[in-house]
Amino acid sequence: MILKPTHLLLLTLAGAGMLRCADAPAPPRAQHEVSDGHVHFLSPDLITLWKGLGIPFSKADHFYANIDSIMALSGAKRMKLISMAYVFSSAEFGGGKDEAYAAMKHENNYLAALKSKYPAAITAFYGIDPLHEHALEEIARCHHDLQLDGIKLHFNASQVYLTEKAHLAKAKEVFRYASENRLPLLLHFDNGHRKFGAPDVQILADSILAELDFADLQIAHFGTSGGFGQRTKAVLDAFCDLYERNHPATRHRITFDISAVCLDKDSDGASKLTRRGFAELAEYARKIGFDKIVFGTDYPLYNTQEYLDLLKAKLKLTDNELEAMLADK
Repeated sequence: MILKPTHLLLLTLAGAGMLRCADAPAPPRAQHEVSDGHVHFLSPDLITLWKGLGIPFSKADHFYANIDSIMALSGAKRMKLISMAYVFSSAEFGGGKDEAYAAMKHENNYLAALKSKYPAAITAFYGIDPLHEHALEEIARCHHDLQLDGIKLHFNASQVYLTEKAHLAKAKEVFRYASENRLPLLLHFDNGHRKFGAPDVQILADSILAELDFADLQIAHFGTSGGFGQRTKAVLDAFCDLYERNHPATRHRITFDISAVCLDKDSDGASKLTRRGFAELAEYARKIGFDKIVFGTDYPLYNTQEYLDLLKAKLKLTDNELEAMLADK
């Protein structure tokens, strides 16, 4: 296993829109019917832990922890709300191995409490580190006891390398559980390795997805960690190649969320797009097809109206493309 430098993990967490984003989101203006496919929260305990570790925050705690504020500030009618419980297995950002499982459980319990207040509006994705010894136990607990809706994996924060047999075996266990129980998976696929790209897509397709009877997989941030560049294009090209070859993996439901991709401002770990970058993003969005794109903001990076306006302007969306992207997926 190649260990990830601390500053790169910090960029991973920042890329989720949690840390030191340039500006606090303005209140949404008019859009109240949009479903947001990528929304983050932090429990008060996780906020306290990170502040104790010296991780800076630019916004007040309620932006991250208070569900009434999240619902109001995001402007979304419905949302996929994501637990970051997977960070606790990191010594730098979670407190260490001995307390990791208890902290993971607490963070996922907090997600359940948030969902209980808005059960019709929230689809709850609980955070899992697939390499942790209690991963399957926590998946089953969140599924059966907490009755949460789906699984969030973050291959960067958890440092999952599908090229390593042990990691692949652990990932397959999680995907198999999700398949057998018809649970959706939200995957931050990029693991931060400098060689991450098409080979990882091929392993995911050949060694995991092709072996499953069912998969409902949402790929976060168009396959990387935010922004849009050569790395993102390489990953998307590899997925498009699977469809062109009618690969067995493509019989499953695979979607790509566009959260934190169309950036008009710098966010830690990703730079705002140039004019050429926006044009290339528009080209790739049409290549993928808007029926496979999930609208998501990476709140609190943007609120729904801000990001929707940005996508419409920069990608020059037609009414049909907009309708296809905003359809429930």
